[in-house]
Amino acid sequence: MTNSQKLLWAGILGIISAMAPGVASSAMAKDFSEGGVILLLGDSILDCHEGEKRIEFVMQRMLQQAAPQAHWTIFNEAHGGEYIGPKVGNPAGVSQPLFETETTGRVFEIMGRHPHADAVIINYAANDSKVYPPAAFRRRLEALARLIEEKYPGAVVVLSTSMYLDPQHAAPYHIENPQSPGFMDGDMRNVYLEPYNREIRELTARRGYRLADTYRRLVAETARGNWDLRLRADEGNPNDDPRHVGDMRWFDNIHPNDRGTQIIAKGLVEALLKRS
Repeated sequence: MTNSQKLLWAGILGIISAMAPGVASSAMAKDFSEGGVILLLGDSILDCHEGEKRIEFVMQRMLQQAAPQAHWTIFNEAHGGEYIGPKVGNPAGVSQPLFETETTGRVFEIMGRHPHADAVIINYAANDSKVYPPAAFRRRLEALARLIEEKYPGAVVVLSTSMYLDPQHAAPYHIENPQSPGFMDGDMRNVYLEPYNREIRELTARRGYRLADTYRRLVAETARGNWDLRLRADEGNPNDDPRHVGDMRWFDNIHPNDRGTQIIAKGLVEALLKRS
């Protein structure tokens, strides 16, 4: 085979690979040298805190440090208690679905408000786990990601896994009508959520999205001794920790505190700026 024939076949194979079903272009390198518009979708993990402590402002500062010459605009449309949906029954402990039906819901309102995005970061799982099993969550997450691809062609899609709760500072988990297969009442919430995280990881790999593995990042941080990453019960004062020795409910809030938000934001920014 001549060199020209080899080059021709290499080009054809490259086109076929790019067109292969189930593979998206989201993970390909994108030029963020001048910044861009970032849209955040998700639940209360991205909808915590007030003012400059909110994750969009933390990310903004990190991005400016990474690329001082760039201009970033971040729209945080995450909503506490939200799950992807559409709605199924009357689940407890959630607020509203992102999709009311396949063609209606808050997601379409958000896209109407934001006609352009260079990157979309998605963080769902905890509330979805109260509504449907991991396989159904996977189908809903994939449908959301495909809609984003259609609405924002060429945008980077970043999927984030759920929170991790340090077993030394968390109570056993109890839930009515559990959706996570094989979960035993009173086991740790990490065990309950990990099947949902696996679906997120597998979907990112299959579709070529970018992964911010918040769960594993928090595991690693906890292993280094930095376990204090979450709010206290009723957003209590951490200075009161000595009064709650052995009271795991005091430490059982799943939402990140300021330190946790910093770590989550760092993972999101790294996934966003990843070169390949």
